[in-house]
Amino acid sequence: MKAVPAAPDDRTTWWPEAAHGFPAEKLDAFLLWASDRGASDIAFQTGCPAFVEIDGRLERATAASLDGVVMGRLCERLYDATGEGILRSGRAIDCSHSIRVARGLSQRFRCNLAPVQGAAGFAVNITLRVLPGRPPAFSELGIEDGIVAAWDLCKGLTLVTGVPGSGKSTLLAAGTRRLLELGAGRIQSYEAPIEYVFDAIATDTALMSSAEIPRHFPSFAEGLRSSLRRRPTAVIVGEARDRETVEAVIRAADYGIAVFSTTHTIGVAATVRRMLAEFPAHERPERGAALIDAMTLVVTQVLLSNPKGGRTALREWLAFDSGLKAALLESPQASWPARIGAALAATGNDLAASAGRAHRAGLIEDDGHRRILAGSEAAGGPEGSGGR
Repeated sequence: MKAVPAAPDDRTTWWPEAAHGFPAEKLDAFLLWASDRGASDIAFQTGCPAFVEIDGRLERATAASLDGVVMGRLCERLYDATGEGILRSGRAIDCSHSIRVARGLSQRFRCNLAPVQGAAGFAVNITLRVLPGRPPAFSELGIEDGIVAAWDLCKGLTLVTGVPGSGKSTLLAAGTRRLLELGAGRIQSYEAPIEYVFDAIATDTALMSSAEIPRHFPSFAEGLRSSLRRRPTAVIVGEARDRETVEAVIRAADYGIAVFSTTHTIGVAATVRRMLAEFPAHERPERGAALIDAMTLVVTQVLLSNPKGGRTALREWLAFDSGLKAALLESPQASWPARIGAALAATGNDLAASAGRAHRAGLIEDDGHRRILAGSEAAGGPEGSGGR
């Protein structure tokens, strides 16, 4: 890959330690520098300078580009000496990285290392997500009262959805913190990798156990199967991303365990379709009934630029009460998107309505508002809902 040309007028914002070459031994210093600047993500790629993402905008961060030798050293520091070999075998690596900044205080990062094509053949891309040192509270995120009320029920299946980088993991962590502070009992989490640490959340009536996939269990489904034998009140599953995991979260919820997870969809109805799409067509009537019966809450989050700086979170959400469940279960699955869209419209909790409120308050730009509305119209209803 051809190195990105320098932008002279931006040099004053670059990390000064990498004027002539990136010092791999100072990786932690660079990561803390980027975090202090307000970066949400940091990216390294063979043959390119380092980049940071601030408020959704990618910016160059170093004068020097990173060659293959430096990238190999970064792989070793973030994972271990086998890292580059794993990447050359065609596999990606998910891990976490922690930097101690003071006694009892660390800055943590979620890391993804992946093989990519470069100008000379094999190259590496490394992306790090900056994680807050302490899981935020629902109140800090401005979570709507209706979402909080449904979350506090601590039963059934709750899904947090959105595209990568939309804050799903942060919202899930805030919800986990709330369960701990409410004294929900035994809570077990399965993540790939572990992103937030809850040691600082003091409670005498809740116990948090975290496991990392694949370090402690080979898959989310295996972790969930273990949970069934340990009788937790709630389990946190990093992502319901395949048939085995979807089946396992539905089964756990059916057994009376509250399950909280994420998936990559936009819109409530699209989430239901996405979950059912993991199963063969002949199984979907039965699986669909089990899914709706287990469902408690679906929240979709979208982040858009705020004219005042930073980003604004828009949320579409729907609580699946007994009336909605009955209406869906008495209807053919083909009509579910329309019924869910109608339920969203009745509550005013669809993305289009959320965007409208944020736009009137001056919290999102005109372009972002138009994009949400265009997506809603294209779907025939709230964005991704599949119609009203």
